[in-house]
Amino acid sequence: MNASPSEYAVSKVIQKGLLENGAVYVGAGLLIGSLASIVLAPGGRGSASRKVITAFGTGIGVGSAWTRTNMDLEKMLGGK
Repeated sequence: MNASPSEYAVSKVIQKGLLENGAVYVGAGLLIGSLASIVLAPGGRGSASRKVITAFGTGIGVGSAWTRTNMDLEKMLGGK
């Protein structure tokens, strides 16, 4: 018999995925985006193109954390 996971287990997966791993993914995206903006964007400090590239890297980190958490939840809940 297949028991459904408790609300506690689901909340732990969400907490670990979005808070703990999310901080790592967002930090890595921010760091990589910042470094890429220094290399790719012309202009001085605070240029708009640097901000856009850094924000894009941060968004990639947020999306990665969201996707990883979603995959973990589907696996735990018996999805595809």
